[in-house]
Amino acid sequence: MSFNWELYIHLADELISYQENADLREAHLRSAISRGYYGIFCIARNHLVAKNTSIPRFDTHKFVREEYQKLPRNVEKKIGKNLRRLSKERNDADYENDADINVSRAKTALDLSKRTLEKLRQIGAV
Repeated sequence: MSFNWELYIHLADELISYQENADLREAHLRSAISRGYYGIFCIARNHLVAKNTSIPRFDTHKFVREEYQKLPRNVEKKIGKNLRRLSKERNDADYENDADINVSRAKTALDLSKRTLEKLRQIGAV
């Protein structure tokens, strides 16, 4: 049975809500942004694979974003645009030591992940 990538989006929601250990707060928020992105990315990538798109092994994330932005329907273009925005948030959360990662930013990223998930549903990816 294959993994349900939508669960990463649910996990992101839980990570934002879980605030029992103040020392881990920023780590939870950074992880939430990252998981939200990867949930959407993997669903989007798998949908392209199901449509017989050959996914390169290098620059995969960029390829998936650009592939959606090239598709004809506005909903698909929006998925590509949202992937680009989520990727930037994920890169900040995963790599930038001094990025200001707070609850508001994590919730905004999660909201974008959820809206993108709805768009992926519209095209039959979920």
